[in-house]
Amino acid sequence: MQNSRLLVFWILLVFVVCLPVAAQTESTQDNTRLHIAATDRLFLSFAEEATLVDRQWWEGQGELQDGTGFDAKILRAVAAFQPWAQVEFGGRVGFGNTSSAVLPDGSGATDLDLWAKYHFGSGGNIEFAAGAIATVPTGDDAVGLGFDAFSLGAFGSLRHHGDRFVLSGNIGVEVNGDGRLFGVNVNGETSFSAGVGILIPASDRLTFVGEGRLETERFSGFGSDTRLLGGINLSVGQGRVFRAALALGLTDGAPDTQLIAGYVAMF
Repeated sequence: MQNSRLLVFWILLVFVVCLPVAAQTESTQDNTRLHIAATDRLFLSFAEEATLVDRQWWEGQGELQDGTGFDAKILRAVAAFQPWAQVEFGGRVGFGNTSSAVLPDGSGATDLDLWAKYHFGSGGNIEFAAGAIATVPTGDDAVGLGFDAFSLGAFGSLRHHGDRFVLSGNIGVEVNGDGRLFGVNVNGETSFSAGVGILIPASDRLTFVGEGRLETERFSGFGSDTRLLGGINLSVGQGRVFRAALALGLTDGAPDTQLIAGYVAMF
């Protein structure tokens, strides 16, 4: 398993490193700035990044997680709204099935994540945003789909617009309450997170996505969660987008691999 994780890590690392090269070589004659649409969003830091949906974002996602002795298949719904200028509200929740040789497994709901953020506008080529994010314990902790614990956090983020790419970064802090997992009490910790991302449009329809994200230990003994991701946003019609990504977990608190596929409708 370790060799497999290293192989996927190097594939994703090469993918992310080569994105700026692809952006520079895609056209040697046209040096104009490529358009970044509202549909071009990150995966791991979707809630935190310094941009807003146009009006409404509805996304159905399928997710496969492969871990050491624990796998999960999850269907998620992601929704985001801009009810007022410069403000976005959103949430995500799902229903999944877990499989394990040594731990209780089965089907159930996931925890509900909610967020709200304010976009401060742009200073030159840089956008700024800040907000709050909360987790509501709707997940089935008995089968590993939730922690039976409330959490509340805050974050700040920025986006830098280059001529042929967008760089994104965010930092955050989250206070996690005590909960339960597989029938065992777990102690919540104050966790810190940091994420970076790059969006590179290859055409009017296709955008490459590269991300890295770290979150320190949320519950005692569970380890930090570090992931590296590569993916695409592909426009398939007016306000319709197909999104797909593969992430590799680099620390014990993350799944070994995570495959995400989603379909977005914007109104």
